[in-house]
Amino acid sequence: MRTCLFAGIAISLLFLGENSGISLAAAGSSGVSEKLIQLTEAQQRSGLVRVMTVEKKSMETELRRTGTLNFDEEKVSIVSARVAGREVRVLAFEGQKVKKDDPLALIYSPDYTTAEVELLNAFKVARTLSEQAESGAYITAAERKLRLMGASKGDIDEITRTKNVSRYLTLHAPRSGVILNSALRAGLFMNPGDQLMTIADLSRLLVYMDIYEGDFPLVRTGQRVLLESVAYPDRVFPGKIVYLGGMVDPITRTFHVRAEIPNPDRLLKPGMFASVRIRLSVPRPVVALPEVAVLRDEHGYHAFVEKKPGVFEYRRVVTGQEEHGWIRIESGLVPGERVAVKGALLLEGIRETNLSEATGRSDPLGRIGRPRP
Repeated sequence: MRTCLFAGIAISLLFLGENSGISLAAAGSSGVSEKLIQLTEAQQRSGLVRVMTVEKKSMETELRRTGTLNFDEEKVSIVSARVAGREVRVLAFEGQKVKKDDPLALIYSPDYTTAEVELLNAFKVARTLSEQAESGAYITAAERKLRLMGASKGDIDEITRTKNVSRYLTLHAPRSGVILNSALRAGLFMNPGDQLMTIADLSRLLVYMDIYEGDFPLVRTGQRVLLESVAYPDRVFPGKIVYLGGMVDPITRTFHVRAEIPNPDRLLKPGMFASVRIRLSVPRPVVALPEVAVLRDEHGYHAFVEKKPGVFEYRRVVTGQEEHGWIRIESGLVPGERVAVKGALLLEGIRETNLSEATGRSDPLGRIGRPRP
C-alpha cells in the first residue's frame, strides 16, 4: 500500500509539472535545508498548498491505560472443608457452571455421622421432657451443629422426616458461578479448613489500572470507560470506575483505580490484559489539527509549519487521540502558528527531492511519509 501511495504521488507531481509549470526540481533548487521547503512562485499561485492557523479546539479527551482483569471480590466464594473426612464422589468439576446449593461432592465423615445421631437423639430426649422450651433447645443445638459442618436446610429436613442417618455429607455450592481451582479428587482426605475450590460469578469483572498522579483531578468514580482486549479485537466492553486508590505509590507515582465491566456473555476471563480508555466527561481546549495535516514516516509524525509565504518548516509532533477527523497535538506546535492542511504530501515530496539531490540518492520518493491512518 505504501509503494502504491508513493507511485501515485510521483505520477501526480509529474502531471502537475507538465501542465502547470510546477516541478520538483525547481522547488529542490530553492530548498534552504532539510528542515525548510521553499515553493516557487508558480507553486504558490497554483493553490495546491493551503494553510490554517493553529488554535485550541474543545475536544472530549480520554486517558488510555492498560490494566488486568480480575474477579469482583464481592462475587467470589472459597469452599473449604468444615469437617475431617474423605472424598467419596466428585459431582462437579473445574470449569463447570453451578447454581447456588447445587451438590459438589459426597464426603464420608465419622464426625458428621455422629452429629446426625445426636440430632435423632435430641428428638428422643425432647419427647421425655415436659418443658417445650428445653426440649426445643436440644433440637436447635443439634441442628446448628450440622449446619456448621456444612449440611443444608434440606439435608436436615430429610433427616428429621425420615429419622434415618445419611451415609455421606453433601458439599453444596455457596453461590452461583463457575468452579475455579478445584482440588476435589475421589479418595481425597481433608481436614477442617482445607480449601477445596473457588466459585466465582463472572457476570461482572473488575479491571485494575494505575493512573499517574498528574491525572488524578481528571478521574472520578462513576466515570465511563471502554475496554478492549486482544482476544476480541472487534469488541468494546463498556464499564465505569468504582474505586479510586487512597494513596500514591512513591516509586511509580501512580494510584490504583478499579473499573467495573459487565460480562454477561462470560467472554472476558480473569487474568486477561486489557487496554482501557477513560472518557473524560468535560471537554478541554487542546491543540488539534485536521488529519490531512499530519504525516507519518519511519521516525514518527510531522507537519509543515509556514515560516513565511512560500517557505515551510518540517516539524516533528507528538500526537494524541483522534475525534471526528481531528488529531490532538500533544507537543510540537503552539497556537498562532500556521500549518499546511492541504498539499502536505506535495511539500513532503519536495523535501524528499531536496534530500535526494543533496545526498545523491536515486530514490527521491523512498522516504516520503503518508497521512496518519
